[in-house]
Amino acid sequence: MKATEYNECVREYSDRLYRFALRMVSDSMDAEDVVQQVFERLWKRHEEVQIGAAKSYLFTSVNRACIDLFRKRQTRRNAASMMDKSEPIVQADDLENRQLIEELLKKLTTRQKTLILMRDHEGYSYKEIAEILDLTEAQVKINLFRARKKLQFFLTSSHC
Repeated sequence: MKATEYNECVREYSDRLYRFALRMVSDSMDAEDVVQQVFERLWKRHEEVQIGAAKSYLFTSVNRACIDLFRKRQTRRNAASMMDKSEPIVQADDLENRQLIEELLKKLTTRQKTLILMRDHEGYSYKEIAEILDLTEAQVKINLFRARKKLQFFLTSSHC
């Protein structure tokens, strides 16, 4: 990959990568850091990565970086972070729905959350998701089905 192709990748994918990372980690600064780290890694490997494989490389790298971030967060948790935090009063239905979705997504495994975000929020095809996550299309469909069923269960049990 040449420098001009690298710059084109940054222009073409940075916003989508950021949105994906933000939904994964739920923190704008962490999402920015993840995307920046991934682009730094791509630059270091720009001679090895072909332009046609850049999209897959970038999204796979962001996914893995987010998983690494989750692992770091889990090891740093302490009793104080487990305490109840007071929620601000919700005034808009949209905000309420977004918060509900965010809470429900937190209950999923990392893989399930990744699949839901990539398919339903980012609009990736099953084939693209399979390539990025190194799965078969059948595995993507099965895991996505299970993730949606789990969300449906959480949604119905929280509104009963």
